[in-house]
Amino acid sequence: MKPRYVLAFALCVLVTACSSLGIAPAKSLSDRLAYGYGVMTAIRQTATQELTAGTLSASDAEQALKLTDQARTLLDASKSLLDSDPKGADSKLLLATAILTNLQAYLRSKQT
Repeated sequence: MKPRYVLAFALCVLVTACSSLGIAPAKSLSDRLAYGYGVMTAIRQTATQELTAGTLSASDAEQALKLTDQARTLLDASKSLLDSDPKGADSKLLLATAILTNLQAYLRSKQT
């Protein structure tokens, strides 16, 4: 599958997840960016809580935190490009969103 389609699919999954939780999906690039930061923070907190609860191993928690660090780098890069290169900002945001969506799904699978 082409990377562009994978990213589009990840964004669709994220929008669907928002809708299922009753959260209105963000429309503008800056709103989606803010939402991405919120999701990243929630995932970091979830990984920490699951580690404390013993449902996530230390190595899995460490990997989760490293992936959120990578997503944060992409979110920061997207933010810096908002005004000068909206397409580049959107591309980096989509990549960060894909990382976070997959990480969120992995953490959910560990809860069951």
